[in-house]
Amino acid sequence: MRHFTFVVCVIASGSGLKWNLTGVTVAGNGASGHNAENLNQPRWLYIDANDILYICDYNNNRIQRWLLGATNGTTVAGQSDGSAGAGSNQLHQPGGIDFDNNGYMYVADSGNDRVQRYAPNSNNGTTVAGSAGNEGSATNELHQPVGVVVDDNFNIFISDMGNKRVVKWAANATNGTILIDGSSNGAANGQLKNPYGILLINGSSNQIYLSDQNKDYVGIWTFGAGIANTTWFTANGTDLNQPTQITMDRYGNLYVADMNNQRVVVFCPNSTTGNVVVGTGTNTTPTLQHVGGIAFDSNLNLYVSDINENKVFKYARL
Repeated sequence: MRHFTFVVCVIASGSGLKWNLTGVTVAGNGASGHNAENLNQPRWLYIDANDILYICDYNNNRIQRWLLGATNGTTVAGQSDGSAGAGSNQLHQPGGIDFDNNGYMYVADSGNDRVQRYAPNSNNGTTVAGSAGNEGSATNELHQPVGVVVDDNFNIFISDMGNKRVVKWAANATNGTILIDGSSNGAANGQLKNPYGILLINGSSNQIYLSDQNKDYVGIWTFGAGIANTTWFTANGTDLNQPTQITMDRYGNLYVADMNNQRVVVFCPNSTTGNVVVGTGTNTTPTLQHVGGIAFDSNLNLYVSDINENKVFKYARL
């Protein structure tokens, strides 16, 4: 079989980052069922320090833990039969996932307008932001939260997509603090409309990376600002189209799941123009349909969830 590679960024050693463009299925069998081997519109991905893969199995209303090399996943949040609900052991269309330093898992439970926290080895969540069935814009409410990230002090940062804002929830708080407010629905480039992916900036106490699904960009935002400081819109001459999850590698390269362009894009440090890593514009096999989530393991192998294919693919680093 012929293999293709693509160099996207140069790292400190002077060598380039390269991936095999022939992807291997590591989770899901393509069917949209709710059995242990199935996924149904998988989205946000997370890989822990032990290279265990966690998948937001969106339309199965659950989080699946997938050991690398396994053919079946294990449900660690929500119901294994894919049923939705608002109980402490249920989810409704989970959008994002993160872990804190104590191994607690946080899930943006989009359909229930809340964020749930799970102790290690527990399938019963505790609501730590918002409340089930109470969508709203008050500071103790959320509306379709998607992205979630937890810092070293256990502060929870949430892309509250339905409210067009980013909020911070301190540990054990009953109300959040609005950090970025896009509710004015501004039309200018760099304003906030539908925040999705969220990523903390190392060493910064007042800035984050955000992807905006409506405005089709990724940007650096300062808390309290009305417009992004820096924005990235294009890769290989083509505008982003509904970007979702964003992540960063150990070299400071920013990666974007460019959903409706069927590709993953990287923005190298100090560059405002992206390059395609896998997907449209490369010789990627299989052809990606709708990229939902991205993550790296400890060896910088790239994992991509495909919403339409109901699979997660692995692209090996070379």
